[in-house]
Amino acid sequence: MAAPALTTETVMLRSLERGLTLRDFEMLTVGMIIDYIVAYNDANMPDSGQAEPVKARPASQQDYDRF
Repeated sequence: MAAPALTTETVMLRSLERGLTLRDFEMLTVGMIIDYIVAYNDANMPDSGQAEPVKARPASQQDYDRF
């Protein structure tokens, strides 16, 4: 399933839902706004539905040879 499109309207809606004001949009860049949304989500939303992180192992000589 494809992710929904990231539109200006979606970013504004999600920002306002997370406590930013329209005045904040005058002072923040798009990158700063998206960083705020991500930080808010990380702090306030459960991680259910997220895949378990892949555990890394040290590379062996065989791994280097195949590379």
